Amino acid sequence: MKITDISGPIYSGMWTYGGPYGEVEIAEVPQLEVVEHVTYSWRMAMSVQSGTYLETSLHVKRDGPALIDIPMAELWMRDCAILRVPKEPDGCVGLDDLKACGVTINKGDAVIVETGWYTHWDEADFITNCPWFSADAMNWILDHEPFIMCGDVPRFDSWETPQGFWDRFFDQGTLLLAPVVNLDALTSDRAKLCALPMKITEACAAPCRVVIVEE
Repeated sequence: MKITDISGPIYSGMWTYGGPYGEVEIAEVPQLEVVEHVTYSWRMAMSVQSGTYLETSLHVKRDGPALIDIPMAELWMRDCAILRVPKEPDGCVGLDDLKACGVTINKGDAVIVETGWYTHWDEADFITNCPWFSADAMNWILDHEPFIMCGDVPRFDSWETPQGFWDRFFDQGTLLLAPVVNLDALTSDRAKLCALPMKITEACAAPCRVVIVEE
């Protein structure tokens, strides 16, 4: 059995979605005066969509479920299909790209699409120049009724030419898991996915530790 951590690191000053999402800040805090023993601790400030995160339809639908309401059993050893579609900056993942992978996708799977973009995790263009999915590509994935849609990009849609698939994506109850890293370490087209989000109440998303288990 091989276990690969595909969650990206969280650190001060890392990429964020900007604006009201704020910056990621992690800082060491002074020792409490009431504690005699020397101690070391840190505090953090960030949005729930920081690092590798899992997200529900509550992100766009007020009546969508909070992430904390998703049973952990649904996120443990979930069957997973891995599609490899190398793309250049701002490249479009198209329907033909996905079909050419020849990977079996079953209803209820977690689907991971690897473009190679995760190698830009620490780069300034990680969000602005990432690959994205065409409408026919994403709708083809949604036709398979995945439980989780996962990618190594921080956004699935184009900001320049929006593809209009988000209503269907979240109306189906599909969970979004992104962005992930270390996908070059995976050797199988099908494996098991385990996603353990932080237990945050009343939120649509949370940073998540994600591993892939290959037999």
